[in-house]
Amino acid sequence: MMGGQTISNGALKDSSRVPLGERLAWTPAQAAQVYSLDYKGVLWAINNGDLDTFRPPYRDGRPGKRKVTRAAMDRWIKSMEE
Repeated sequence: MMGGQTISNGALKDSSRVPLGERLAWTPAQAAQVYSLDYKGVLWAINNGDLDTFRPPYRDGRPGKRKVTRAAMDRWIKSMEE
């Protein structure tokens, strides 16, 4: 069994035809992969409120998986550089 903080291959697979780098939003694991960051660091930033996320609803109205936008990632990275 894998630990709760590791990225499994299944977490990065999806059925979208849009390449990861061209998307406007990702799961935290995908965002870490696109920006070549540590997944635990991205989760830490989310849990501390430094990185904004949203949960788009599923078709039945329930909250979906947590997503991070490109703009939020850019803001967070810029804030770390200052």
